[in-house]
Amino acid sequence: MIVAGDWVLPVEGAPIRHGAVRLRGQFVREVGYAPELRAAHPGEETHDLSGCIIAPGLVNAHTHLALTGLAGIADATSMSPWLRQIARASSALDPDDLAASVTLGARMCLASGTTCVGDIAYGPESPSAAADVGLGGVFFWEVLGVEEADLGPHLQAKDFPAAAADACRGRTACGISAHAPYTSGPGLIRAAHAMAAELGVPFAMHMAESRAESRLLLHGTGELAGVAERLAKGFRPPGRGAVGYLDSISALKGTVAVHCVEVDERDASMLAASAAGVVLCPRSNARLGNGRAPVGALLAAGCRIGLGTDSLASNADLDMFSEARALRELAPELTAERTLRILTVEGAEVLGAGARHGLLGPGRHADLIAVKAPDTDSPVEALLAAEGRGAVRAVMSGGVWRVLNGKLTTAESRAEAQRVDAIREKARRAVSEEPWAGEP
Repeated sequence: MIVAGDWVLPVEGAPIRHGAVRLRGQFVREVGYAPELRAAHPGEETHDLSGCIIAPGLVNAHTHLALTGLAGIADATSMSPWLRQIARASSALDPDDLAASVTLGARMCLASGTTCVGDIAYGPESPSAAADVGLGGVFFWEVLGVEEADLGPHLQAKDFPAAAADACRGRTACGISAHAPYTSGPGLIRAAHAMAAELGVPFAMHMAESRAESRLLLHGTGELAGVAERLAKGFRPPGRGAVGYLDSISALKGTVAVHCVEVDERDASMLAASAAGVVLCPRSNARLGNGRAPVGALLAAGCRIGLGTDSLASNADLDMFSEARALRELAPELTAERTLRILTVEGAEVLGAGARHGLLGPGRHADLIAVKAPDTDSPVEALLAAEGRGAVRAVMSGGVWRVLNGKLTTAESRAEAQRVDAIREKARRAVSEEPWAGEP
């Protein structure tokens, strides 16, 4: 199959006017000038997406798809009450609820051009449901509130694959995440980090997300002190920020560092030297009142950057075009070309998925998007100016069309919609109930 457009953006390599991508099965075979590819392969089926820019599928490097059904449930004005309400709401969901929520979120991602995610998973429902819809990426099993000795049994109870590097191949990979310094004690963080390294899978953590977290780590005080006392077994205030703390317990190397709002230039240098990369979530951070990440300092230090929406429980949508515009507002010096890399191959590399995701080139996954754009000599800027889902005309993942003519090829069924309505009702009831002992 040959897919042609007004422009093709391979990402690595110059934009190609009147370009095309030749696909075979689940992989890209060639990228080049459309007339030449047609002439070389006259028998190939051709999809001509005129008026569109063709680019790799986008990478949403930090999501919680299992929380999609909790949109609007929690008070997203500050971190602490939001955490409490989300803990109550999510505790009411069973595995079928989680799967339905992931399915809804995966469809939203695909509809807006995302084909790869870095998702926080609470069990096998997330990768399974996402794969069924056609969304790939890395799915990080999250751990918190348990002792170091209980890590293995805890993951086993959550059906984490014993041979994760072998069991999670291809478009759906597995990883491990210790939630945050205030919910995971130092022993658990070290053990989870070591287990990920031993299994050869990525490791991620939320870190330096809020002032409340910084107060806890520096002084042992503030609204998260009680959370840490209950959940972060063995925690003692280290008297330093999150980045330095994780480095001191040998848990920063190779880590996907998510949020990183509360960091300084020294932290940025440590992240650049040790972490797999930094994933920024500017709209979620703003909505929860957590401030603005120092994007300029992170760029100057040489950090590899990914971009994520976080969950629909803390963001208005899962649209990476809107997230990219928010990022550029924080760092006006960010070029269109670097922004496109962050949205694609750089985000994939942060997640450890750069071998197949994020580029249009031979051997890469057949993941691409076609975005409606006016005639232009600046196709990268034109792509980034697209109005999100409304401009996405076609999406392919794994060699299968997921969106055509701006519409999902498999729409949500009535039963699925009813399930999501039921999830929201369960969550609302849970939030209105008395606090439970394990909530933050």
